Amino acid sequence: MNTLSDLTLPLGKPMANTVTAPPPSPIEVQGSSNEEALLDLARQVVNDLLARTGIPITVTLPAQYAVVEERVRATVATWDVGDIPTARLERYIVSGIQLGAVGYAHTALETQVLIGLYTVCGLSVDDGECDAGALAEFAIRLQTGRPQLLPILDRFAEVLAQMPDFFNVYLATTVLTDSLNFVNSTLFEKDLEGMQMRPAAGQYPQYKRARNGLGEVFAAYIWDKFSFPDVSTIIQALPDAIIFLIHGNDILSFYKEELGGDTKNFIHDRARVTGKDTHTVVRELLEDVVASVHSARAILEGEEREAWERFMAGYISFHLVTPRYKLASLIEGGA
Repeated sequence: MNTLSDLTLPLGKPMANTVTAPPPSPIEVQGSSNEEALLDLARQVVNDLLARTGIPITVTLPAQYAVVEERVRATVATWDVGDIPTARLERYIVSGIQLGAVGYAHTALETQVLIGLYTVCGLSVDDGECDAGALAEFAIRLQTGRPQLLPILDRFAEVLAQMPDFFNVYLATTVLTDSLNFVNSTLFEKDLEGMQMRPAAGQYPQYKRARNGLGEVFAAYIWDKFSFPDVSTIIQALPDAIIFLIHGNDILSFYKEELGGDTKNFIHDRARVTGKDTHTVVRELLEDVVASVHSARAILEGEEREAWERFMAGYISFHLVTPRYKLASLIEGGA
């Protein structure tokens, strides 16, 4: 894993390169000048997000990182994962460790390990390691306690069964139901690839993103039951946490996905139904994410608020330490 030099932005201090220029016209990414225009836009949006929310950035590995890594790797080493190639499994393991240890560094150590293991399973589903037949049977086999049709799905079921040990009943159930939505969405996603997006289906992109984004799962993970047994102290902030998670990821992924020509994402779906260009959509999305951050801050108090702040910093840091997001060039290049 590549590590980055320390880069810290104090809470509430605007970044020097924050730009408030009007939205650019649509740009097709082809040729160096257009790539530079994309880089400028992505840099503006990411830096605006950081400046307007005051989320601090500390790109250093947490002290417990090595312990989380050791425990996740030790557990996965005991797993039967079927035919998943070693190289691909390693990518899932690294991502799981990074998300658990960096994104959720404020939680209990064992919670971080569980999040890492969940991520390994989730990425295996998301990246096509499971055939349609096995995914179609996942929910019913989980309900009836029967073995899954693929070893990695058995591992996924085992991880899900541990959620009540780490989260209160409401959040543990939320993790389960959102995971089932995710598997169901993944199952039918390929069948829907050629579907024409109708302009009248304005709510469909959000519906789709809510089901394939695991936003409820990773929002639930912010507040484990060891520190937050009472769901009433955080439940009103969950909708904002979900928006921050899924659409924050959309913004932080925008640069790499545009460079890669990826159009199978929320930003392009929303552009299709609204008739707007993707650059306008990503700026509108920025407004939604900034609003969600401040709304959750107004709702949460005490330790719940502190956990929210620490999570947001960890979530941004996770994207920074993960090379595939290419965020270091956006922030360092604009500084």
